[in-house]
Amino acid sequence: MKTLNDIRGDMSSLYDSLLAGAVDLKLASELANIAGKSLKAEQLQLSREIFLSSAPAKVVLELK
Repeated sequence: MKTLNDIRGDMSSLYDSLLAGAVDLKLASELANIAGKSLKAEQLQLSREIFLSSAPAKVVLELK
């Protein structure tokens, strides 16, 4: 699995290649879209882990 630094480096290289005309705009757009979705999935996973680690062990709801 790639780290945030790996993805940042890949996107930087992709941007440089796009500016140099070595990569098609449609391909660059698709790769950036995939990277964004990967980052969003990681963000959701991290949020879930933070929530579960800070959630109380038992939740009791009282209806009055």
